[in-house]
Amino acid sequence: MSNVVSFKARGVRAELRAAMEQRLPLRIQRDGLQPGTIHGYVVALSHGFSLIAEVADTMRFDGYIAIGNADISLLEVDPSRAFVEKALALRGEELKVPEAFQLDDWVSIARSASALAPLIAVNMVEDDDGEISYVGQLDAVEPGALVLRELDPNAEWYPDTGGYELEAIGSIGFGSGYLEALWQVAGAPTGPRAPLFRVDRP
Repeated sequence: MSNVVSFKARGVRAELRAAMEQRLPLRIQRDGLQPGTIHGYVVALSHGFSLIAEVADTMRFDGYIAIGNADISLLEVDPSRAFVEKALALRGEELKVPEAFQLDDWVSIARSASALAPLIAVNMVEDDDGEISYVGQLDAVEPGALVLRELDPNAEWYPDTGGYELEAIGSIGFGSGYLEALWQVAGAPTGPRAPLFRVDRP
C-alpha cells in the first residue's frame, strides 16, 4: 500500500479496510468539513462510515471519531509511520478496538458511543464554517434528529435539550481527553430539563 492512496485504483472503502486489517496509521482529510487532518487508526468500518482511533500530537491515543466515508477527500498512510508506531509503543499506548460498535447510521453511532463514554461531541456542518461541535449526553432520538443534554465550554449544563438534524451531522466524537475533562468538572446533570430546543436548518 503506497503512502498516497489512488481512489481510482481501489476506492476509499477498500483502502480503509486494508489500513484497518494491517493496523496502519493514517492521515485523513475532509475538505469543506474540517480544516485540519485526522491522524489515527481505523478500528471499525461499514459501507458508509469509519471509526477512527485518533492519535494526538503528543503521540497518545485521544478518543475516537466516526466519519462518513464519502466525505474523505484525501487518505494516506502517515509519512511518519515508523516514528508514530515506535513512539506509541515506547509510551505504552495500545490500540483499543470498541466491541460491537454499530456504524449503520448516525443514530446507531451516537448510541454506541454513548454506551462507551458519558459525553459525545456531535459535530454539525454549518454552511461555510465547516463543523461546529456540540457536546453533551444523548438524551433521546427523534425522527430525523438526535437530542442532546448539552454542556457549555465552561462545563456548565444547559437547562434545556437541543435537537440536531441527522442530515447535517459531519462526525461524532467521544472518549477524548477534552471530553473526559469536561465530564470530570461538570459531573452528571441535575435539575429538571426545560423543553426541547430544536435546531432546524434554514
